[in-house]
Amino acid sequence: MDSQTLSAFGTDMSRRRFLAGLGVAGLTVALAPLTACSSGSGSSAASSSSAQESAGASADPTEGNPIVVDAAAGEVRYLAEVNAVYFTQGTRHGVVYQGGSNGEKAILRGLGDEKEFYQALVDAGFTPGNNLTAEDMKAPAGQGKSVEGDKLDVTLKWDGQDEMPFVKAVSCTAGDYTPDFRFGGNLESAKKNNTGCVLCLDSCATGIVSDAHWPTGTTQTGTAMFTGREDVLPADGTRVVVTFRRA
Repeated sequence: MDSQTLSAFGTDMSRRRFLAGLGVAGLTVALAPLTACSSGSGSSAASSSSAQESAGASADPTEGNPIVVDAAAGEVRYLAEVNAVYFTQGTRHGVVYQGGSNGEKAILRGLGDEKEFYQALVDAGFTPGNNLTAEDMKAPAGQGKSVEGDKLDVTLKWDGQDEMPFVKAVSCTAGDYTPDFRFGGNLESAKKNNTGCVLCLDSCATGIVSDAHWPTGTTQTGTAMFTGREDVLPADGTRVVVTFRRA
């Protein structure tokens, strides 16, 4: 190969390297904004997801999502419906999950599983008492034991009605009283018995929440019984929201 051919060959190779360099650089420049957009899109999606979770936490429960945990507010909202049978018939049950064995024995028929309700209270930051046993439920009058656990404020609301204390919707044969609702816990008993008990109106070894004001044995001995107030609660079957928050 003569000197002119070598020179031409070298020039051609330099041009190829130069053009190849331009191609790599161009590809790098082209990819840079795509990478940034991808990252930005992911961040936006995460923010959107967080916003949806926050919106869900602040929303009221629905039939498809009957238990709402609002950890930021420290509360749990639970969907139930009025059972008018207990406007006139006495009971010890305030709210019972409709799928439990006591599902038709409460002033309010619950739409959320009581075991899931237990977990919701834990997720909201509450601590259960777990101090009662089945034996405690057999206590004679005056010898009962009161449920322990975090103290709760329980309210009711429905369409057209702002939040009101749960106790205002309850009539007691022993007269007016101030409730002392507690997160009793009792998850193992709830799993074993499957009664569905969400909120009992006297201290209970199975109900997830119950009232320390009335010790075990209160209703069994006839010391007190409870009914729903027809002059306060809406019509049979009306959906209501029961809210549990720290007292």
